[in-house]
Amino acid sequence: MSISIVVPQLGESVAEGTVSRWLKAVGDRVRKEEPLVEIQTDKINVEIPSPADGTLEKIVVPEGTTVLVGTEIAVLGGAAGAVAAPPAAAAPAASAPAPRPSAPAFAAGAPAAAAAPVPVYAGGNEWRPSMAPE
Repeated sequence: MSISIVVPQLGESVAEGTVSRWLKAVGDRVRKEEPLVEIQTDKINVEIPSPADGTLEKIVVPEGTTVLVGTEIAVLGGAAGAVAAPPAAAAPAASAPAPRPSAPAFAAGAPAAAAAPVPVYAGGNEWRPSMAPE
């Protein structure tokens, strides 16, 4: 089974990275979590590990090339029992920020629905009706 190695989301505002150096060559055996490639961005430099044991079958992107998050950069073969990486086309959609929940609108004198979910905001603070603007 072949596994597609893709550029992961490296930060909230990081959209692309440059393949700065391949640490393995085509045909090299690699173990799970062993570094395969160094990716450089304007904010960080990171080593991308192998998702499984196997052999590096193909390097798709050469050193010095800048690619978007989710782009396939290599193919790992002989990785039995491994979970394949998501398709490159699905990664940009997954990196889109989730919509923020809005505060529920309360009509004057109307009780809140008992089954309505309570929005949770950063820091673990819950929105309460007592916090509603007057």
